[in-house]
Amino acid sequence: MSIREDLHTYLFDQLILRTCLYFAGALGLALLIVWPRASLEAAIRSGATSETFTVVAICFLVLMLLLGARFGAEDFSADPAVHLRDHARLTIVPLPSLVGGRAAFASLHTVLLLLLGAPFLAASLAVGGAGLSHFFCSLVVIGAAGLAARSCGLLFLCVFGTRRSVRQLTLYSALVAVLIVTFFAAPSVSPFHALNELLRHSAGFPGWLLSTLASLAGAAAFLALSVLALAVVRARAKGRDNA
Repeated sequence: MSIREDLHTYLFDQLILRTCLYFAGALGLALLIVWPRASLEAAIRSGATSETFTVVAICFLVLMLLLGARFGAEDFSADPAVHLRDHARLTIVPLPSLVGGRAAFASLHTVLLLLLGAPFLAASLAVGGAGLSHFFCSLVVIGAAGLAARSCGLLFLCVFGTRRSVRQLTLYSALVAVLIVTFFAAPSVSPFHALNELLRHSAGFPGWLLSTLASLAGAAAFLALSVLALAVVRARAKGRDNA
């Protein structure tokens, strides 16, 4: 799909619009659940309910990871695999340009999702003992992780194509496995660990930055592997044509 078609799909497709509403509703529900039951004035004055900000931020992250993987694999599209793989097989468009165009749009759409969820995270600032620096650091961590998940979804789309059930099973299994392994084996790069530890350190603590850089590096690696996977698709198509 072209960027124009992508924009039309994401701005007017009813399923995607409903998904965005569910996304906002889930964040609103998470905020409501952890909202302090005591006097709001007392909570703001004490700033003692730090779990409010942390829980909302982690819920925000989980939703961005889930939506990122699904949008990357184009699971919300009626026939997602045909367009991308056919472009690789039937056109001479350079594969880095093909994947790069998807990555550019993914970045833009990730920012739009961040803007949609930001008001709920901002609402937790006053009662969560967090400041603006924590707010922006959290958005950076969440956005980078969401972009990595989206790039991972794109890779699995390139590899498995129209085999949707296999693609979904392997994608979500791989994503969960990576998140669990990084949380326990390499906590310094885990986005969950970064958000959980953010309020316990000054804004200059490098945990959130290390997690962001790791997520961006992962996204770059997934995009490079996507180019490689499409190169295999194109080479096989040429091989069949020459046979």
